[in-house]
Amino acid sequence: MAASLPFLEPGQIGSLHLKNRLVRTATSESMAAANGDATDEHVRLYSDLAAGGAGLLITGHLYVEPRGKYKTRQSGLDDDARIPGWKRVTSAVHDKGGVIFAELSHAGSQSVVEGITPIAPSVIPNAIFGREPQEMTEADIAEVIGFFGAAAKRAMAAGFDGIHIHSGNGYLLSEFNSPHANHRNDAWGGDAERRGRFLIEVYKAIRMAVGSNIPVTARIGIADAVEHGLTVEESLDRAAELEAQGLDGIETTYGIMNTYQENIRPYVGVTPLRAIADVLPHRIFAAKVPEAYYRPFARAVKQRVKIPVILIGGMRTTETMADVLQSGDADFIAMARPFIREPDLPKQFAAGRRGLVDCVSCNLCLRHEGLDSLQCWRTPSRIVSHIYKYYIRR
Repeated sequence: MAASLPFLEPGQIGSLHLKNRLVRTATSESMAAANGDATDEHVRLYSDLAAGGAGLLITGHLYVEPRGKYKTRQSGLDDDARIPGWKRVTSAVHDKGGVIFAELSHAGSQSVVEGITPIAPSVIPNAIFGREPQEMTEADIAEVIGFFGAAAKRAMAAGFDGIHIHSGNGYLLSEFNSPHANHRNDAWGGDAERRGRFLIEVYKAIRMAVGSNIPVTARIGIADAVEHGLTVEESLDRAAELEAQGLDGIETTYGIMNTYQENIRPYVGVTPLRAIADVLPHRIFAAKVPEAYYRPFARAVKQRVKIPVILIGGMRTTETMADVLQSGDADFIAMARPFIREPDLPKQFAAGRRGLVDCVSCNLCLRHEGLDSLQCWRTPSRIVSHIYKYYIRR
């Protein structure tokens, strides 16, 4: 029997005990019905992930109101009509012994859905898409805070085990946090405390909706990838305030970004042998992209708060995952793309697998976001289908 690894040991978030410290973190599923309902595809996806043995599953981002929808085929929790579909998902997860959180989100200026006028704290073109939003009024702000609380209440009715707040990667909550995107000079912007107020009030609304015993965690953009943006120092103060308010865990990431590639960097950890095996000729002689690229964020947050810190960001070897936990830089290891290709990674690790995972971070899955259901397009049986669908169909 192979020696146990630290990420296979039990963990705890809030009142919830987890069988290991591996988190399948959020990634868009592109599986929703036209109205945002969960579908049979969601049931199969999350049932397979639960059977695969991860300690915690986090859904793809769920919009809390129609203006907060990012792309077509995104799922929502914006209406009571969504509850039955998600109840099927959580029941399937629980039947396989899994635990699942709902990630609640609002796209803000990052919405690219036709017919939606994006809203944001200020009229600043979106850093990725250049789309100009409408500035939110006081009434808009109060309304959206209420939408988050209402969505959290629906999540409880649907049987979710906890809530994960999306406050990173350029979406609405990260826009309020950022001096790049938030140019207000009122109760919701003008200094660090006022910029952070929106996230704090969203958290309070969610906590009120779910009660004190349900875990609430957050993905937080710790720094922006744009000039004159959010700094780590400001985010550490915000993290400490959220901890004081009762937040149960923090997942670290970027805030405002110029491109999604800054968040899901390609070809992380790919060796020459893996490049040959996965038909990546342009990577055979290229240097490996470093793993764990958000580790400095996690380390800084971990030194400031006592609640669990979840590290996401390009961990592709069991050695790196183990080192992150043994060093104390984080408490949980989160992955997204590797679980698309191998939903049963935790069971493989428990059976003795070591070294690289199969995912090569090629990001073909991102190219299909909003168009085709989430799957790994790099496997030999699917690469031809990817070429047809992405290049010929378009």
